[in-house]
Formats: sequence, C-alpha cells, structure tokens
Amino acid sequence: MTKSTPTPVNNESHIDQTLTMLEIAIAQIRASLYESNADVDMLTRNCSSIANNIRSINNSVNSLSDSHLDTNAEVALLNTEAQKAHAKISQAVVGFQFFDRMSQRLSHVMESLEQVSSLLKDPLRIQDPAAWMQLQSDLHDSYSMETERVIFESIVNGASTEETIALYHEASDQEHVKADEEAELF
Repeated sequence: MTKSTPTPVNNESHIDQTLTMLEIAIAQIRASLYESNADVDMLTRNCSSIANNIRSINNSVNSLSDSHLDTNAEVALLNTEAQKAHAKISQAVVGFQFFDRMSQRLSHVMESLEQVSSLLKDPLRIQDPAAWMQLQSDLHDSYSMETERVIFESIVNGASTEETIALYHEASDQEHVKADEEAELF
C-alpha cells in the first residue's frame, strides 16, 4: 500500500477537523468518567461496609472479653486482627480519593474542550483576542486543585511539558502531604 499525499485544506476545514477532534475527546472523557464512577462507587461502598463489619466484630470481641471467659487469648488475637483489617480497609477507602481528583481534572479538561469548541464555532469570537483571554481566565478560575492551576499557569507562561510536569510533581507532593494531614479515617 502506498501512502497518498494529503490534499491541502482551507482554514475552515482545519477548524471543522479541530472541532471534530475536540468532540471525540469530550465523548471519550464522558464515557470514561461514566464507567469508572460506577465501579469506584461500588468499591467504596463495599470497603465501607467491610470496615463497618470489622468494627462490629471488634465490638463483639470486646463484649466477649468483658464476660471474663477463659478465651481471653483468643479474644485478644481476634481483636488485634480486626483492628489491623479495619485500618487497612480505612486506608484503602482514603486511597479511592485518587478517583475524585482524576474525575475533577477530567471534568475540567472536558469543560475547557467544550469552551474551546464553542469559541472555534463562532466566526466573530475566533478572531477576538479578548474572547481568548476571557476563555483562559474562565478556565483558570474553574480549577479547584492547586496542581491544576500550576499546570495551567506553567503552560500559559511558556514552560515546556517537561518543566510543567516537574512543577506538577512538586505541587502534587505538597497536596498529598496536606491531604494526608487532613484525612479522616473511620
């Protein structure tokens, strides 16, 4: 099979093709968020339920221990194991917070793609520098995570992708430390 030479296209065709690609990206993000939301919700409910069951087991073990039966060693072992399992499940539930961050980030990407698509569709706004500046301002203001603002500002200020990712990792590490300090286990 031989490669064919692409035929030149006019600016309107480039815009149409860009709009098509933006709409594909938006649809893919929506489909991914929809599918992953259901799975993570189920995992979170199950882990929470398991943690509550373990708490109940622990409470029952403590009741047995209070009855002064000759099973104190067994009760202590069950109690210790239940506490360990509860802690691990609690940590797993906190770990699911990654999905919330990913979901927020993808939602913001989707919103920005929709806004760019809308701007590209409007022949008056596409040539208006103020419209593009307003778009950037609106996008920046929509970010709820510091890491998103770091990425946005870095790229807008001309940093390379590599530089931006390095800044992202630094901000992300700081955000994780802060989240760990604020995390509330069961």
